Amino acid sequence: MTRQSVQGRRAVPRRQAFLLAPAVLGVSAGLLMAASVLANTVPAAASTGTSVSGTLQAWGDDLRGQLGNGATGLVDQPVTVQLPAGVTITAVAAGGQATLAVTSTGRVYAWGNNHYGQLGDGTTNDSHTPVLVRLPKGTVATGVAAGDGDSLAVTSTGRVYAWGNNHYGELGDGSTVNRILPVRVALPHGTKAVSVTASYNYSMALTSTGSVLAWGYNGSGQLGNGFLTASEVPARVKLPAKVKVKMLVSGGYDGLALTESGHVMAWGDDGFGQLGNGNAKTSLRPVPVKLPKGVKIIAVAGGSQHSLALTSSGEVLAWGRDTWGQLGNATTARSRVLPVRVRIPRGDRVVAISAGGGFSLAVTSTGQVLAWGHNAWGQLGNGTLKDSHVPVVVKLPATMTAVGLARGPTTRHALSIVH
Repeated sequence: MTRQSVQGRRAVPRRQAFLLAPAVLGVSAGLLMAASVLANTVPAAASTGTSVSGTLQAWGDDLRGQLGNGATGLVDQPVTVQLPAGVTITAVAAGGQATLAVTSTGRVYAWGNNHYGQLGDGTTNDSHTPVLVRLPKGTVATGVAAGDGDSLAVTSTGRVYAWGNNHYGELGDGSTVNRILPVRVALPHGTKAVSVTASYNYSMALTSTGSVLAWGYNGSGQLGNGFLTASEVPARVKLPAKVKVKMLVSGGYDGLALTESGHVMAWGDDGFGQLGNGNAKTSLRPVPVKLPKGVKIIAVAGGSQHSLALTSSGEVLAWGRDTWGQLGNATTARSRVLPVRVRIPRGDRVVAISAGGGFSLAVTSTGQVLAWGHNAWGQLGNGTLKDSHVPVVVKLPATMTAVGLARGPTTRHALSIVH
């Protein structure tokens, strides 16, 4: 089987409402971009709520310039993103073959593939270095998300803007028209968003009241509203009564939420056990992940077909597909339907996690970045193209320490905010 057949985008007719067999999913999210971005739309120190800022390092797939260093190709060790002079990055997101970053002044830069207009600069020209997204005048962005061909930004006023591919309504503006400039997502009246997340063909937002909205494709139940039909405007995810969410991420075709009570809920495709409830059965509404007794979760991450959770003690749990060792427990299996512990090196304490298409990432309390899983594009950043079933150290420059990770289940590349 060729690399393209394994890692290419999944073609699905618009509004198609049946469940695709797990074999069709292929590598899914993280293998559509072979790079790793270490930075978050949520602060790296999620448990304390502190913010992070700095410059960017990137590695992995750079075929469309998504590493932002002015070149293209494949990079198996971190390189510096060529940001404009004086720019400080506070959040970053990795998409299919494009990258987004928020600056300390609330601007958004984008680089990489621009086939659908996902760079938001009014063109469809790729860029190998960061270009400014043309948000409405006066807009202050606080977070970003990148899907396979679309992009989103949440603002200081709680609005959400989207641009790029809109084939399934993933821009949430009530249409299926692609946009090369940002348009406002049609959130319900009075709703304020605090974060956004995106995947192959759907998008989600966490609101200030702890509810979750989702829009776009829904053939695997990833909108979590009990149906299988697409939605071109945001629809409420049917969480259990009185449940409030404090952290929201998307997997390839599933959603993952950390609640205020410390539970983890998941919905959508479960062909490889990525919902973590023990039965590998797709769910159209949120179901609880079966976590080990006594474990307190402080952060979650969604890969293409696997999921991660960070505990208050600095350990990492993983479940779902394990073909390339992306669960990091020194073995491989078709899948794990219940969480297993990642073999983090003895003495290391993890403070941030992220997941891509077939690989996983973590930042430790000492500022190291660990990576494990698929590595055909150099997305583990350790100078090789060899998969790893246990965490290996990303080769950041000796003088740099990582402070955050980028979210992006559709990626084959990675980025890290560093000091």
